[in-house]
Amino acid sequence: MKKISILMFVFATILCFNACIEDEDPAFVIQENQTEGPLIVTANSTVNLIKELEDEQVFTLVWEDATYNINTPITYTIEAGLGGTNFETTLEKPVIATTTDRFYKWTIKELNNLAIGLGIEPEKEGAIELRIISSIGSNGGQAILSNNVTALTVTPYASILAVKNLFFVGNTVDTNKDGVANNDDWNNGEAMSAKNTYLFRDPDNENIFHFKGFFGFTPAAGSDAALNEFKVLEQQGAWQPQWGTNDGVTLSVNPGDTSDPSPFTTTAAGYYDFIMNLDDMSFSLTPIDITGATEYTTIGYIGSSRTGNDDGWGGDDTDMIQSPFNPHIWYIEGQSLFDGVLKFRHSNDWPGNWGGTTEFTGIGITDGDPPGIPVTQGTYDIWFNDLDGRYLLVPVE
Repeated sequence: MKKISILMFVFATILCFNACIEDEDPAFVIQENQTEGPLIVTANSTVNLIKELEDEQVFTLVWEDATYNINTPITYTIEAGLGGTNFETTLEKPVIATTTDRFYKWTIKELNNLAIGLGIEPEKEGAIELRIISSIGSNGGQAILSNNVTALTVTPYASILAVKNLFFVGNTVDTNKDGVANNDDWNNGEAMSAKNTYLFRDPDNENIFHFKGFFGFTPAAGSDAALNEFKVLEQQGAWQPQWGTNDGVTLSVNPGDTSDPSPFTTTAAGYYDFIMNLDDMSFSLTPIDITGATEYTTIGYIGSSRTGNDDGWGGDDTDMIQSPFNPHIWYIEGQSLFDGVLKFRHSNDWPGNWGGTTEFTGIGITDGDPPGIPVTQGTYDIWFNDLDGRYLLVPVE
């Protein structure tokens, strides 16, 4: 009987021991004198960043295994910081990657985005520092910093090309977003809660601009002129370059050293299709019938560009603001986006969504499961027109 009791006790002890070992994160006791952090073997480097080659791999970080006093898989986390700041000046998300490998590769575009994200200005030389943190278990246990840091000297390029973005001003458009068009809307971005309404740049020709939307008109009353005029500007807070028409047929422009052109005019309140072609200095302003067009309650954007990973597809959309004057025009300002994609959709649900294939500006595709619109990391004002699916991302400097 005594032997049976002893055997049962031993058996129970073994079961408890096994249960402890099978815990997700066993609490190993690590002796400091028996551990050593990973050693980076890639030397300090100067890396040439050339936009035309942005998809090519340009840099590989390599390190040696960390040493622990137990036999266990090791996970490595790569962190980046601005050179000379001891990793106190880092990205909003300083962790670049987590891997079980002992190397990590960057393309030119990825390294350029990293430099810009750390605050290195385009066309100016700066340094990026990289370090490794090793850990064991699934919750980053027993983390040890790498024994050394490696530095990269880079000169980033501007990832967003400078192009024209044109916008309206005048008494037929609701510049100040109060829901009406009047003489208060001769405002070029000063002292306003929201920026002027943008035209949508053509994805195939940066000198052609489109806008389908509502324009107001108030007949002359007494000595007041008819409120039926608008112009197009290029820079918030500046009156030149300024676009209009002197003959009612072709475009006229004051780039800053001539007289201002006369305004465009409407003949009645309603929806128009307005097109400007800066290549041949032509324009058209054509009344359109939008009978049957859906007027949505909500439209927002969703996608990996919201977070930098697939988490951006979860939850509700980032809702956009509906123009109180132009109910088919939607906008949202100052959005910090990551490399990734986005789609526009209504009602926070599928399948009512618009995708696209062109960055910065394009025409939304709705058939089937459309592709995500490519996005380069940056801060943007975003505009969308649900009448024709056109979208525009305006970089915020």
